[in-house]
Amino acid sequence: INEWRSDWGLEGEWLKRFNESLCKARKKGLASTDHFFKECEIHAREGHRFLHLLRWLTSTTRSTQWGCQRDTYLQIFDLLEVVLAEVKFFEVKLDEYAPAVPYSKVSDARYYS
Repeated sequence: INEWRSDWGLEGEWLKRFNESLCKARKKGLASTDHFFKECEIHAREGHRFLHLLRWLTSTTRSTQWGCQRDTYLQIFDLLEVVLAEVKFFEVKLDEYAPAVPYSKVSDARYYS
């Protein structure tokens, strides 16, 4: 999971780093911008795989010693917290810049002046 995490520092810095990376990609052109968003999508998808793996680990963890079981659950919770925050950040940004349902399809309402 540590290798998967973005190298953008603390969570409070992610927005700034995202915007900087997006600006750099936009300066290089459309193909670079598309590649940037594709990488964001892949990152979020990989994060979802980690979330499923953590869920699976929780359901399969069986220990007769309470201390070991408690430690395992605490480690899984800590990892869950890290992965979920990063996945949600990237999903929100992807939806903000490339929504699954284009804004033009959200409503057929017409506005006349």
